Amino acid sequence: MFKATSKLLVVPAIAAALLLAACTSGGSSGQSGAGAVPAAQSHLTKILKSKTIRIAVSADSPGYGVLGTDGKYKGFDIDVAKALGASLNAKIKWVTTTNESRIPLLQTDKADVVIATLTATDERAQVIEMSIPYAASATIFMVPKGSPIKSYSDLKGKTVATSRGSVGEQILKADFPDAKISDFNTTADSIQALKSHKVDALIENNAIIAGLVKDNPSDFTILQGDELRPALFSFGVKPGDQLWLNYLNTFIRNFNVSGENEAALQKWFGLDIPDYLK
Repeated sequence: MFKATSKLLVVPAIAAALLLAACTSGGSSGQSGAGAVPAAQSHLTKILKSKTIRIAVSADSPGYGVLGTDGKYKGFDIDVAKALGASLNAKIKWVTTTNESRIPLLQTDKADVVIATLTATDERAQVIEMSIPYAASATIFMVPKGSPIKSYSDLKGKTVATSRGSVGEQILKADFPDAKISDFNTTADSIQALKSHKVDALIENNAIIAGLVKDNPSDFTILQGDELRPALFSFGVKPGDQLWLNYLNTFIRNFNVSGENEAALQKWFGLDIPDYLK
């Protein structure tokens, strides 16, 4: 089967971005043409000139982005980010983000792109640009092994850990009003709260929870119930930069069809790439 590498795809990707930029104005999320960024000021132009790209990633999301004791990032999102950097022949400047700080980092121009399990929601697309999806997920609950909580109905009156600004927090507020929300700054803090029995349950991304249960089978179990809010993950960028967004969309398409995305999914989660992402 043909497999194209990121470096081989850089020229057609940039060419496609330039061509699309010439045919469009304004962003994909409804931003007006008046706020469009000129090509000379685009993040893409600056990255190609400086050979440096600032990528915001999570440091506490198991399987997606974790900062190790050796000072190096690892995870699925990290592999995606490295492929993006390689496609641009650019050195990556890592910017650590939390769920809550992802959008502010873009709004204050402290990152060129966010690659950090950013669920593509209508609300987020009103304030930042969202790329085409590069991954998919759903949300589930995890409880301690032997917990009396056996179903979603048992969460009434229980304390559930989540991270601020996450989809899990939104789900709790909208669909589980009788549960007590315990917000934390990071995913790692919410996981630790469950480990130390400060909360009764944890709501998180299904891949993160599956990894935790796999690594700690005697400590945790997945709460039985339907997966909640199946969602798509996108790159996030500052509004108005159509040239940069076009490049990222082209990169994702190439990354998906080349087999690199599926290889990374298999490496970190043992998952196949969904057909709708190919």
